[in-house]
Amino acid sequence: MVTVPEYQSNVATRPIFQSKLDVKADATNFGKAVGEGMVKLSEGMEKLETSISNVKAAKAERAKQQGTAKGAGATEQKAPDPNALDNVMRAKDRENQLAAWDRNARYGEGGFMTLTGQAAVDGRADYERRLMEKRKEIGAGLTGEAADLYGRAADARINASLQSAVVYSGQQRKVWFQQNAAQRVDNFARDAVVNFTRPDLVTKNVAAGLLELQEQGRLEGWSGDTMMARGSAFVSGVHRDITLRLAEDDPIAADRYRNDHAGQMTGADSDMLTEALEGEISNEHSKREAGAILTRGRQVPGPAADAVGDLVDAGEPAGRTVADAGPTRFRQALAARVAGGGAEAVDRLDESFATNLAAMIEDAPPAIRDGLQIIGSAKGAANAVDLGWNGRPLKSGAAPRGVFDYIHDNAARYGMYFPLIDDPEQAAPFSTRGGTVAPRGNKISPRALGPSADDIDRSLADIRDEKVRQLTQRRIQTTLETQARAEDARNKQAKAELWRAIDEGKTPDDVPREIRQVAGMEAVSAAWNYMQTAAKGRAGQVDEVLLYDMRRYAAMDPDGFAGVDLSDYRGRLGGEAFRQLSELQNGALSGQAAMKREGLQLADAFAQSQRQLESIGITANGRFGAERQAAIQQVARFQNALASEIAAFKKENNGRTPNEFDIASIRNKLLLPLVLREPEPVKETPVLELADWADLPPDARQALASELSRDLGREPNEAEAMGYYKGIASLLALATGADGGVRHS
Repeated sequence: MVTVPEYQSNVATRPIFQSKLDVKADATNFGKAVGEGMVKLSEGMEKLETSISNVKAAKAERAKQQGTAKGAGATEQKAPDPNALDNVMRAKDRENQLAAWDRNARYGEGGFMTLTGQAAVDGRADYERRLMEKRKEIGAGLTGEAADLYGRAADARINASLQSAVVYSGQQRKVWFQQNAAQRVDNFARDAVVNFTRPDLVTKNVAAGLLELQEQGRLEGWSGDTMMARGSAFVSGVHRDITLRLAEDDPIAADRYRNDHAGQMTGADSDMLTEALEGEISNEHSKREAGAILTRGRQVPGPAADAVGDLVDAGEPAGRTVADAGPTRFRQALAARVAGGGAEAVDRLDESFATNLAAMIEDAPPAIRDGLQIIGSAKGAANAVDLGWNGRPLKSGAAPRGVFDYIHDNAARYGMYFPLIDDPEQAAPFSTRGGTVAPRGNKISPRALGPSADDIDRSLADIRDEKVRQLTQRRIQTTLETQARAEDARNKQAKAELWRAIDEGKTPDDVPREIRQVAGMEAVSAAWNYMQTAAKGRAGQVDEVLLYDMRRYAAMDPDGFAGVDLSDYRGRLGGEAFRQLSELQNGALSGQAAMKREGLQLADAFAQSQRQLESIGITANGRFGAERQAAIQQVARFQNALASEIAAFKKENNGRTPNEFDIASIRNKLLLPLVLREPEPVKETPVLELADWADLPPDARQALASELSRDLGREPNEAEAMGYYKGIASLLALATGADGGVRHS
């Protein structure tokens, strides 16, 4: 039989709706004023009805007395009492003012009904007080019937507003409770995160947060599922935030923490951490891998017994680093690459140069490395060698472009550079004069001490994660590039300070030793040579061949010219030429299209002039010795004059670039004196003949080293002693008047 459910009286009200407050309300709180107002309204209506009846009776009496003078059935209408109407209007006007104020006090800016939580609960009493004060303030001045009418209407409005205020404050009391509970739970979570290094405090704060959630759930009547979901979200959020905090210092440690607490995290938090940490973890792994690879020394395999005589112990194991094995071990690698007179050149190299040169060759790609050779000692440059490619000198231009680019792009990383050598037999343009390599200083470069390219490749191959491997490779390349740029910047800064001292009338010896070492032996030697030239009163003279080669290099390959360190040639360029070349280099560095177009035009002008000079017999082809050198000098002077005239034309014509006809006119003007002039006999320039450092007897080298040690206060190394010898040679050339400089036999 179907039964109808009956209400059970034992159902308890939810705790959130229970209150321990004692209600103390009087008749006014339950609408006493409304009742009194209704009674007075009834009495007023009764009086109004009596007044209306009296008025009607009076009208009827007057009409009866007046007879039918104004027509049968006609009755005169009398206007309402003006005083009564005025009272009604005054009461309505005041009640409208109260309504506007109340509406703004509740919903205007900062109004009571716009407050939330504790602010609403605390603000209720103030609102009620101000409402009652405003009722009194607005009703002031009303008397009699107007005051009664306003009082009844105002009380009705106020009662309604007070009732809505009670309801709203009750709702916001619940919001206040929820806000406090949420803030307390959040504080426990924050305390757990800031103490992430203390697992005991993390556990303590997580437990406190769960207890707070249970209390909130009990008061709000949460179900078991809701309580479980809220607790899981709280615990997951704590471990998520701790993981993110760990990632700021160590993403890998954060990844371990995430894995250890994966069972306490929600799916959403786990996915968020995976997305946020994936890149950081890979970056951190690549950072550690790159650091480990770069801190390993260059591995030098131990050669077989007697391979390099007493430089190697037969029983030493393979795989030692450069720092451990000693730079002399690289001589064996270089000796295997000699051709022609290369063996003698290798024996003359100091240890740091041999190490740097062997490291650069070792790091070359196999296709380049296999063909590189040492041809012999460079002419006119101490401690420098000529490189070759499969038996032919690099300076001949026979090597592939990739070989030339590799050695020139990487020499600076290994503490070396390619100087311009005074060699009359070398008539190739500046951009192909790249076969002679020399050291900038007398120390092993950081790149030569670091792991080789093959060592790096083998280490990268051991990294199983493809993404980490790629990141590590890029990080290593970036680090090596940064190191090379920093070393190059230090070298240029040191040379700039060296030349600044020379311009101030000082000598290289007045420059601190640290700056001289960074600037390099070649820069110091160039500074001494410049001072020698200045002492003869020829500091403003320019090496015409060098200037022409650089101008042609800048015109044909501005990007390559931008990488030339002009400080290496400061001693051979006058101030004006150095300034002009610096401007060309700045234009090349900035990539100005106009300067590139002008460079191509100048290169074409040089080529046409070369053909015309050859047509009148001014050429180095087929000539040798002093005659060939004189021809090269004459060609260079003509081409430099052509470049200067083109620059002057542009200046005189407000920056307009000359066209082909203008250039032809300038060229013909310069050619005319050469066509009409009688050839001059070639004059030999006196040159002081001195032996190379390596050809000096051992006792002479020891004597020079001993003399230098008295100045230094310590034993000099071989490079310092050789530089000291070069300085003495320069002074001898100055004393003997050898304008052609020093020639080493």
